[in-house]
Formats: sequence, C-alpha cells, structure tokens
Amino acid sequence: MKKKGRAFRMGKGYNNYNVTHGTVDSKNPKSLYINISAWGEPKQDTEINYSNIIRSLDKKINQYIYTTLGSDFVAKRSIIDLDIRESGIKYGKRSYMSCEITVFQSSDNPQYSDNVKKEIEKVAQKVINDVFDVSEYFKFHKEKKKK
Repeated sequence: MKKKGRAFRMGKGYNNYNVTHGTVDSKNPKSLYINISAWGEPKQDTEINYSNIIRSLDKKINQYIYTTLGSDFVAKRSIIDLDIRESGIKYGKRSYMSCEITVFQSSDNPQYSDNVKKEIEKVAQKVINDVFDVSEYFKFHKEKKKK
C-alpha cells in the first residue's frame, strides 16, 4: 500500500494542544484536515451534564468554521468531529479530547500552497482561542499527567 497523504505538526503557539494539519492525498489535496488534541480537566466540582457542554462546544466550532472560513474553502462542506468521552469526566481527572476539522478547497485545481497553509493555521489558532481557551467548563493541557 502506497502512502499518499502528508501531515505537518504545528508546534509554535499551541502550548496546551497538539495540533497537526495535512491532507489524505498530497498530489491532489481537495480536502485538508486540522487535528487538535488535548487533555481536558473540568474546572468545576459540581454535577454537570457534560453531554450538553460537549454538544455546545461542537456547535460553536461549526458556527465558527461556517462564518469565518476563507474563500479558498467551501464552508458548507466542512466536517467537524469533536470527541470527548463524557462518561469518564470527573473533577480532578483529565479526559482526552480530539477535534478533527475537515475542509474542502473551493477551486477545481486545488493546491497545497503557502496561502492555504496560513489559512489552515489561522483556523486552528482561532478555534483554540475562541472556543477551547474560553471554555468555562474545561481547562485544556497538552499532557495527561500533571507536572
């Protein structure tokens, strides 16, 4: 089996998150993905319905992508996959969070150019700043264990 995709790690500026972006087919990159992962620690020691909180985070990401994605992409075709297991969320314990955002390029002849990479990095930074970092329910960390 031949590998066709490429993934790039985005390291600087993402202190509490592991962020990668890439494409499944590097020769014809019609779709690109951003993967943001971290360990979420609940901020409150009260009984909370985390199902609604997770759904709210997912909705905020969808709204953000739909309203602010650049013209190089088709916002209506984007796919958001936010994964946080609500069953194991407890105060004082970190739970794994993974968010994969798949976007599709609008041009018929897509290219993985520097402008596209900058747009992808901007989207990742904005989602982290405007959704995850401002969450009143979770504080996100790069690692599971406390240092």
